[in-house]
Amino acid sequence: MANEYSNIERIIKELKEVLARESKKPEDCTDLTSSLRDLIEFEIIPVLENELDCDPTPEHLYDHSGGEPPVTTAEIWMQAHRETHLLHS
Repeated sequence: MANEYSNIERIIKELKEVLARESKKPEDCTDLTSSLRDLIEFEIIPVLENELDCDPTPEHLYDHSGGEPPVTTAEIWMQAHRETHLLHS
């Protein structure tokens, strides 16, 4: 199953494709009204792209905890070493 963010990115791409097709048509042959084209191009797409650009890094966590501290390779190795000794004890 695709990530929902991927679906939103696909929708944005499709909206841009619709606008591109509409811009190639003569003005009296377009399917969309100029107000709908403007709404899609200048409001909907920018707002969606802005939301997708939201950075979910620790400073944006709701609990302001800063997230989990990074785990070093040495810490990973030590934990695996301890678990191996526990299994063989």
